[in-house]
Amino acid sequence: MKVKTVVLMTIAAITITALPSISIAAASGGLAAPLNDGQGLFGVSLGYVRRDVDGGSYDGEAASRRIYMKGAFGFGEGLDAYAFLGFADVDYDKTDFSGSLGEMVGGGIRYGGLLLGGGPARVVLDLQLEYFLSDDGGDEAEITTKSISAYVVQEFGAAGRIGYFYPYAGVRLSDADYDNEGFVNFDSSDHLGFFGGADYFVNPNVFFSMELHILDEESMTISAGYRF
Repeated sequence: MKVKTVVLMTIAAITITALPSISIAAASGGLAAPLNDGQGLFGVSLGYVRRDVDGGSYDGEAASRRIYMKGAFGFGEGLDAYAFLGFADVDYDKTDFSGSLGEMVGGGIRYGGLLLGGGPARVVLDLQLEYFLSDDGGDEAEITTKSISAYVVQEFGAAGRIGYFYPYAGVRLSDADYDNEGFVNFDSSDHLGFFGGADYFVNPNVFFSMELHILDEESMTISAGYRF
């Protein structure tokens, strides 16, 4: 009980700290259900993201492709942390900027110890930060995305059987800042969004995932990974 209390207080403190910067993308390739104590995860993801952005007299769209690797570790009591590393680009419509793939890094912390009716459904809270660079002929764009998400994930399948299935859906508050070299900076136009997806295990360790987002962004991510 003390661990859960400390976790909830920590998440609340981080949330309060992050909210003033909302002038704040959630799951990012991996499992929706939290890892158990001592469990780890490694995965690879491909994604496409499109957001409405504005700045100055500009009102358009920013599109991004990304490929990245993700690792995660479970600390028990529904708490885990993750990090990802890969490449992403950005392309602005109505402009000449079309960036190349640049370095992308990010990470987050999740708490999923809130069971519904004793389980197996649970509520998960997810805090995430993502950063990447994209270059076009010497002009550089720096994109930072912060998010707070809450979602429900349901487990289907009996222990020890192949074919675990974890559908999930939730709501997200996010913000993306586009700092551009040589022209005006942009901000995401929409901050509240919804998302859903599913994780499917072909055996107790290997999984495939798909996730879709709407409203704050239109995006799709597909992933494959190994839980150990």
